[in-house]
Amino acid sequence: MFKTITFIGFLTLSIALNVHADDSARIDRLEKQVQELKIQVSNLESLLSDQDEAQEFVANGDAWKSIANWRKLSTAMGYDDVERILGKPERVDGGNLAHWYYPNRAEVVFIRGKVESWSEPRQ
Repeated sequence: MFKTITFIGFLTLSIALNVHADDSARIDRLEKQVQELKIQVSNLESLLSDQDEAQEFVANGDAWKSIANWRKLSTAMGYDDVERILGKPERVDGGNLAHWYYPNRAEVVFIRGKVESWSEPRQ
């Protein structure tokens, strides 16, 4: 009986150690993948930053013409933020759901004073 209990204990301990080794190797692989993904994200962010710098920021009455300006928009911006980036729209349909229209079928949609979506000008 004692040999059976000892054997079962040894078998259980062996399985537990084997599972721990498998988990440790899996964790190491996952940590390596996370580090590789962080590097890839950093590289992509750098490329995007370089593209934004290459596109000229226009701050005068033609600000809406610059795609770089449109790419500075983000959801939840207010009216003042959008006007500072793109300039005054050609036409506004207001209310809780407001549309700001710019030339070339460009548009910014606001819900309760915050940007919901936008369409860049078409060339």
